[in-house]
Amino acid sequence: MVARARVTVPSRLGRGAGAGFATLLLPAVLLRAGATAGDRLTVAVAIGLAGLGASATRRQTREAAAPLGASVVAASAWLFTQTPLGAMTWWIALALGLGLGMTLPRRLRPGGATAASAAVAAVAIVVARAAGGRASALAVGTACAVVSAVAASSVARAARASARSSGRLVASATSIFVVGLTGWIGANSPTAGWFGSLVSHGPRERREVAITFDDGPNITYTPVVRAILDAHGVKGTFFTVGRALDARPDISRALLDDGHLLGNHSYLHDEIRWLDPRYPELERTQRAFRRDLGVCPTFFRPPHGQHTPFMAHAVRRHRMTMVTWNVSAGDFATRDAGLVARRVLRRARPGAIIDLHDGIDGNLTADRSVLTRALPIILDGLRARGLRPVRLDVLLGRPGYGAAC
Repeated sequence: MVARARVTVPSRLGRGAGAGFATLLLPAVLLRAGATAGDRLTVAVAIGLAGLGASATRRQTREAAAPLGASVVAASAWLFTQTPLGAMTWWIALALGLGLGMTLPRRLRPGGATAASAAVAAVAIVVARAAGGRASALAVGTACAVVSAVAASSVARAARASARSSGRLVASATSIFVVGLTGWIGANSPTAGWFGSLVSHGPRERREVAITFDDGPNITYTPVVRAILDAHGVKGTFFTVGRALDARPDISRALLDDGHLLGNHSYLHDEIRWLDPRYPELERTQRAFRRDLGVCPTFFRPPHGQHTPFMAHAVRRHRMTMVTWNVSAGDFATRDAGLVARRVLRRARPGAIIDLHDGIDGNLTADRSVLTRALPIILDGLRARGLRPVRLDVLLGRPGYGAAC
């Protein structure tokens, strides 16, 4: 009886902390900067998935899973801070729901522990907001969940032996799912440097931004983009696909001669070669630059933002910098120029690296009219906000070309 009391009370506290943390998580996500009505709808659907996950998991698990569940909740909360609101939010919320399902009792009884935990969550929101913003609210909640996991783990050893095999299976499957989800987000997030050093924005203290273009050159639209930039007195950065460069080096030569910066964006820009541990795409494109233009870019942007530790090693070996972005307009997936411009201007802040596309996957003839219609609106809007577009090397204070490839 004594041993049971020692296990049950802290376990309930751990479960209460998980429930309270959910109280913290939802408003913190909804308060994220730039959240739109669509973002809030996504979060609402995601919370529904979390509820389904919690319901399904709660049927299969007992108190032994509470420590692991608290850890899953903590990991899910951290992933929320690393991932833009969107489709991936649903998967993270599902992981959150599975974690909550492990921490909640099979018969959920509202009690002192849950009420106290919810109160702590409310206080955490107020403190985090007063301390400086939305992201800190999630950080405070994550810290609370980690502490809960450690505390529950230290006192729940006796209960572990009584867990049913089905509960262990669900817990193991959930752990594998969360680890895989973390790896996928780390490889696909343009701002997560878990798998190697990358740069996603410049200094915040200067009112400068970098406008970058991917997937070119394009026979028709890259020259138009250059003309628009020149008309506004702006120099851009063009991340160039090697095979397109080899096919039409004259287009990139005109950009170079006009004072725009060129960067490496792989040779083939396909969906699978980023998984090659050797990543020969980098060297192949550098050779194309040296052969066609006589320059050696120092900035590399991974296709689709997908990167691995092996790719990061190849970039370091060539003394280059992996550069992603923190403002994406999704101009490759819409024909609405007004929407593209609004997305950029809503999210642009000092130090932003803006990602646009003058080509699509190195296709020389892709229709990029949406960009040429949106770009003047973007440039005028940035000027109205007091933000000055500059080349990437100027924003980051690093040389754009090296002595050798």
